[in-house]
Amino acid sequence: MATNPDLESKVIQRFIVKSKQDRYIQFVNSSNNRKKFIANLAHFRDLEASVFELVSGIEEEVVRQALAQQGIATRTCYVISENSQIDARVLDISEAMRETVGHQMGTMLVFGDADALYYESETMKIRYISKPR
Repeated sequence: MATNPDLESKVIQRFIVKSKQDRYIQFVNSSNNRKKFIANLAHFRDLEASVFELVSGIEEEVVRQALAQQGIATRTCYVISENSQIDARVLDISEAMRETVGHQMGTMLVFGDADALYYESETMKIRYISKPR
């Protein structure tokens, strides 16, 4: 699959701690090094905590509600994932959630132009959704 380094760079600029941004942007802009960024997703500790909240409840409902509250009208998302079957693909939100929730693979679902982000860790029940900006 063809990656989207511009969108991935926006994700990093908006949702990752400042101290790691330059390094990760270099990774996603290199087809050889992108895998280093992907490898970190399993136990990703570099999310900017202040812009996220823990997902509690039915994940897809929480995501759709957050998107509605943020005024993001989309039916699809771009996927950044350890799961090579869905990585770098644009999927319907329902399909992306089915392929992400509970699969224990680090995954980011990017909505709009990096307007919102859902993150799922490899660790059970570690799921975050970005807060409205």
